[in-house]
Amino acid sequence: MQLVKATKVFVIKWVLIIDLILLVLMAAFFDMRSAYGLIVGSVMSIINFHLLALSLTKAVKYKPINAGAYVFINYILRYILWFAVFYIALKRPDVNLLTTVLGMLTVKIVITIINIFNWWPEEQQ
Repeated sequence: MQLVKATKVFVIKWVLIIDLILLVLMAAFFDMRSAYGLIVGSVMSIINFHLLALSLTKAVKYKPINAGAYVFINYILRYILWFAVFYIALKRPDVNLLTTVLGMLTVKIVITIINIFNWWPEEQQ
């Protein structure tokens, strides 16, 4: 469980670093709608990643049939949350939908980069 926490903190730290860089670029070269969209998408991405880690950590403790149902229900709830954020970003005039999607993809981008360069944190005992 310690490795899960270390990995989660590691990924979120790099997501925040990349988001800060992107936020400065968005604020400098684009309008504030883009920056707001990036913030909304990034916060949602971090929340989704935290919920995924929490769901999988709890599911390991259940029996296989119960774990599958638990993970499936959490999967559906996480995607309902994603679509709610998409809908809100689409309806709000002060949030850019495209940068919201970019913010929501930052966790996936960070995990892909970490896998390419094999930068995962080592298990500490």
